[in-house]
Amino acid sequence: MLSSVVDLPRSPSGVPGLDAVLQGGLPRGALILVEGAPGSGKTTIALQFLLQAVRAGETCMLATNAETPAQLDMLVASHGWSLEGVHVTELADASAAAEENISDYTLFPEAEVEVGETLRHLFSEVERLQPRLLVLDTISSLRIVAPTAAFHRRQLKRIRDFMAARGCTTIMLDEASMTEKDLRSQTLSDGIIELKQIDLNYGADRRRLRVRKLRGCRYLSGAHDFAIVTGGLIVYPRLVAQSYESARKAEPVSSNIAELDALTGGGVPRGSCTLIVGPAGIGKSTISTLYAMAAAARGENSSILLFDESVETHITRSQGLGLDMATARAGGRVRLNHLDPAELSPGQIADLVIRQVEEEQVKVVVIDTLNGYLQSALEEPTILLHLRELITYLGRRQVATFLTLTQHGILGPEMESPVDMSFLADNVFLLRYFEMQGGIHKALSVVKKRSGRHEHTIRELILRDGGVDVIAPLKDFRGVLTGNPIHGGPAKQPGGGDEP
Repeated sequence: MLSSVVDLPRSPSGVPGLDAVLQGGLPRGALILVEGAPGSGKTTIALQFLLQAVRAGETCMLATNAETPAQLDMLVASHGWSLEGVHVTELADASAAAEENISDYTLFPEAEVEVGETLRHLFSEVERLQPRLLVLDTISSLRIVAPTAAFHRRQLKRIRDFMAARGCTTIMLDEASMTEKDLRSQTLSDGIIELKQIDLNYGADRRRLRVRKLRGCRYLSGAHDFAIVTGGLIVYPRLVAQSYESARKAEPVSSNIAELDALTGGGVPRGSCTLIVGPAGIGKSTISTLYAMAAAARGENSSILLFDESVETHITRSQGLGLDMATARAGGRVRLNHLDPAELSPGQIADLVIRQVEEEQVKVVVIDTLNGYLQSALEEPTILLHLRELITYLGRRQVATFLTLTQHGILGPEMESPVDMSFLADNVFLLRYFEMQGGIHKALSVVKKRSGRHEHTIRELILRDGGVDVIAPLKDFRGVLTGNPIHGGPAKQPGGGDEP
């Protein structure tokens, strides 16, 4: 949900994806609190703010009592950065000076003297440098030495008022805690950015960014995935499909196989979502690949997200069926993306798809398989909402989407799906194995097409060396979808007559 308030002047944050969440960047002159547990990325994101200020030609300052010079150098080097242009002040030196002169302050508690010296040193450096951006890393130490809660609040208010009077944007880093005591810094702040690390039972930990508050500014609320890579944080804003323009067209998308197009009533509508359901090995990936290759033949770009098999295996399998995937990929028409569900968050997957659609004009997207996609968020109850938003977005951008879903079981009428996705799909293809004349055959039917007519027949799918065939409807058999068809001559209509 987007807040709808009067906006303030902004400055770019320098963090990929964050400005989209902040709807323009950091509010100038504001006091922003960045909260997170140790290791969540607070110092890293703050350094990105500072480096962006340097690129903009602004004076900036890092006041730290959390990192030693060696630790700071190590962090900076790990990202390939240089702090040239960033003025670094160690606040610990001021505390040491206070300890040396503690006898001069006999009327005041030692902690008050220490905090007072720290702030005097900070304010003196600000007056000398006149920075446009200040990062204070961290305020946790000020809280620890503050003799009372009221005293700590006064010190934070002094910092806020002093910086605001000079038009300086201030970033305060703090360890996350929702105790009543720690709400003081949240109350005084103009904005709150929360960084959270979520431990999973297997695979990479998930990281989430959430803007809790941004006084006087619009922003994109909710949880946003982010990753820490060499070069800093990358934020993947939560997808809001309704924010993209929609211009739905009825233009059909062909598979370049006449019999398959006949089964779908001339092709699937552009912008629709097609679910291809069936047991393992029956040809779901092949059918989805047909549409990607047909798009390439039309001069359109397509993208296949591979969760279960490698790129090399997919190319080899496609080539064996007469689909020249290697050439289509080399020519840039088909993008093959092997994705590890244990390492990627739903936000990262959505970001990849959005970039390919918006920047590379991809017109066909295949998710192969949906089972693998769901594995990327086994411990996240909102994964189906992520998928629904992604499918809605693709529909609004006139992209034909194909999802393959593997069912449990091989033969027989009792086939189970790991999840019911039919409500999200505009079209549903159903594939089944059936036994006939001592062999295992494949049946293909279309059981749902939201827009337009389609065949209500069952056709045989044949995957052979060098080609894919969809043959005439199996009109002389009953019970094909049960796996054990009965040959009984022309089928009977419900009213008792022969089927024409």
